[in-house]
Amino acid sequence: MKTHTISAVRALNCAVSNKLSKLPRQWLNVFPRRLSLEESISNFFFSRYELVIANEENEKQVSYKTRHKVYCEEMKFEQKNAASIEKDKYDDRAINCYIKHRPTGECAGTIRLVLPTEAGLSLPLEEKCAEAFEDGALLPSSCDPTSVCEISRLAIPREFRVRQMRSKILPTEKLEKIKQRKSTPFNVEHFPYLSIALYLMATSICQHLNVQHAYVLMEPKLARRMKAFGINFNSVGDAIEFNGKRVPYRVSPNVLATELAKPLQGFHKKIHNKLYSALQFIENKPTHTTRSMQKPLRVAQAA
Repeated sequence: MKTHTISAVRALNCAVSNKLSKLPRQWLNVFPRRLSLEESISNFFFSRYELVIANEENEKQVSYKTRHKVYCEEMKFEQKNAASIEKDKYDDRAINCYIKHRPTGECAGTIRLVLPTEAGLSLPLEEKCAEAFEDGALLPSSCDPTSVCEISRLAIPREFRVRQMRSKILPTEKLEKIKQRKSTPFNVEHFPYLSIALYLMATSICQHLNVQHAYVLMEPKLARRMKAFGINFNSVGDAIEFNGKRVPYRVSPNVLATELAKPLQGFHKKIHNKLYSALQFIENKPTHTTRSMQKPLRVAQAA
């Protein structure tokens, strides 16, 4: 009897599925599909923010001004200047990118990738703390200069840091269900989506430029926080004092993409697809003519 009941239910489900597949697409909106967590994260983020690779000078100025606001005005790490621009000698060989808040047009956060040169110019991290490295073979200068970069100058203005902490990616009822199941590898309620999106933007650029090792000088507590999301920065040296306690880290962009917490893997692919057109305009620096350009991630183009 039970076998007949199960067969009947399966037959009914199959019949309903066939009928639904034949309905006009607009009718299917009557039956809303439950979004996965990774879809919820992507939909939330891209409904509010836009990704920008600063290929034009006016776009670079947005990054410099945001850095001045954060590093000079808010954090007091650098001196203010009349132009309200935070820029240094490394920006001439750096790729800046930022996140634009769609409703206001304001910059919600920025980050940059500094490239070394075959002429022997080193990365900022090595100039600041080469003695802190536990093994000379781990220094950027010990690697092929076309295979390394440094990720630095992550800056999120105070108002967006506050917004990031207060925003709810999921409706309250769905958030409560996820908490009860305890199936999420991280705390969705306090999801630092701007910081993560900036690092994933940098990862996509690294993959496009075929960078094997990206170096970062960062606070240990930030590294620990990122680790909770599967973004594993590996320490390569001792802590130094530089605007507080900082440790040199290194990460492989390709490995990072595979180690991401599962709900973030789709978010990263969406970021990479959104950047695809802009990535094609990133030209190799004259000193990087031998750098090979990696193919885009093999995923369907995002809408």
